[in-house]
Amino acid sequence: MIAGSAAIHWQKRTGLLAMVLLGAALLSVADGLVGGLAGNRGLIELLPGSSFAISGPMPPRTETIDQFVIDGQPADGSVRLVPRAIFSGFWFGGAMWRGTIEVTADAREGSHLLTVHDRFGEKQNPALVFQLRVWPDLAARNAHSPSRLTRLTGRSPYAFAFGFACCGLLAGLANFLCGRLWSRHLLAHRCGEIYRVRTTDQGLEANCEPPAAVELHPGLTCAIYRPGGERVCAARVSGCEGNEVVLRIDAAEAVRPGDVVCFAEEAGATE
Repeated sequence: MIAGSAAIHWQKRTGLLAMVLLGAALLSVADGLVGGLAGNRGLIELLPGSSFAISGPMPPRTETIDQFVIDGQPADGSVRLVPRAIFSGFWFGGAMWRGTIEVTADAREGSHLLTVHDRFGEKQNPALVFQLRVWPDLAARNAHSPSRLTRLTGRSPYAFAFGFACCGLLAGLANFLCGRLWSRHLLAHRCGEIYRVRTTDQGLEANCEPPAAVELHPGLTCAIYRPGGERVCAARVSGCEGNEVVLRIDAAEAVRPGDVVCFAEEAGATE
């Protein structure tokens, strides 16, 4: 008899919860990707009083920062591009520079296009063109975000994806542990779970895995229960093929996958 175990019910609930949470994580990632594709690529969005680290290749025919020419900065100095150091590139070893874009606390909302080049009029390097947008506050920036989650909550969709994924994995772990408890519960009661039901010329047949330490033979009677312990009907062992038991069910009962066969229970046993 199997009544008394809540593991199977929690296994179903945690499995459903894990599926919902991982699905929400995928939707959050999709929202972030769609927002990234729909948004302005390369746009730097800043708030008053903030800064942004940048880097790039050296402009042609320049060797020091003093030789840089920077265009696009507003006359009031509210937005400035400040080169700070020259370093050797990681991949190809060429000279590069790093610096920051700084926005003052009283900067006004607006768009700016900052360029870095040399004073000789060489062709502009696209890597040295910085498109900048200054928003008045965080709420305004979030309201114009291409991500739906960011517009609604002010949070990054990838933060939602990470949180949902972690919770989904925990729910999946709980589902696994509940499954282990359920398997041990069935083993302790010399039962097996039905995983396939089909109709044949001889009647209704069901298949389950044989429990350990139980001797089975054709004609052995057993009882079928719902996972919660409700008795469904009696059955007989029709055959054992490897790691599979074939059951013959004479009564036209609603046996379904997930029901439990208890080989320690005789057909006429009571609950």
